Formats: sequence, structure tokens, C-alpha cells
Amino acid sequence: MEGEEKHEDKKIQYLQMIQNIIDRMSTTSAIFKGFCATIVAGVFAISFTEINKWILLLTLVPIICFFMLDIYYLRLEKRFRVLYEAVRTGQKEVDFDLAPPLTRELHIKEAGLWYCIKSPSIYLFYIPVVITSMLIIFLKFSGVV
Repeated sequence: MEGEEKHEDKKIQYLQMIQNIIDRMSTTSAIFKGFCATIVAGVFAISFTEINKWILLLTLVPIICFFMLDIYYLRLEKRFRVLYEAVRTGQKEVDFDLAPPLTRELHIKEAGLWYCIKSPSIYLFYIPVVITSMLIIFLKFSGVV
């Protein structure tokens, strides 16, 4: 009886460790979006002054970088969620190994690159940012702004 309780305590501790990692991944994603929006807004704010309009093309660099980082962390988060579920259901032993399973070993589509790109947390943020950036760049190059 006491051995089962000790095992359950270890399992709960292991699950909490995994959950803390998942929480950090989602927080990191929100921070990336905030940085991206701030950098893009800053570049656009200075674009209405008399600067070289080619500078506006630099806004695409942080958008692409943060997009790639956000997808990377979303994939990691999904892999840790699979690890969490495997430990919770008893499919994985409580060994306190915090390495997430490899995507190819998961055999689930949701942890793949394409599914992460199609995630609403990705496309609902980055598509409007790219469209807005392209629109302002077009307006600046056409002389409207």
C-alpha cells in the first residue's frame, strides 16, 4: 500500500515537472508574439518619417524569425503534451526523464510541422501581421504614405 502511494507521489511530481515545461512553452510563445508586434510597430512608426523606404523590408526579418521560433516552441509543447499523457495513462514509466519524445516516434499528426503552422495561435497572428506589413510596404513604395 505504501509503495503504491510513493509511486503515485512520484508520478504526480513527474507530471508537475512536465506541466511546468508546457506552461513555459506557451508563455514563451506569447512573449514572441509581443516582441514581434513591438518590433514591427516600431519600424512602421519610423516609416512615416523621411527614411529610406527599403528599411521597411526589414520588418519581414523579425516576422519570419519569430514565426519560426513560435512554431518550434509549439512543436515542443505538443511533444511534451504527448509525454504528459503517456505518463498520466501509465504508458511511460516514472523515470523523471524530461526529454520529449521525437516527432517521428509519436505517430501523431498534431506534432508535425504542418499542423503547427495550421494552428490558430500561429496563423491568426502571423497572417494579419504579414498582410499589414505588405500593405504598408506597398503604400510606402507607391508614394501614398
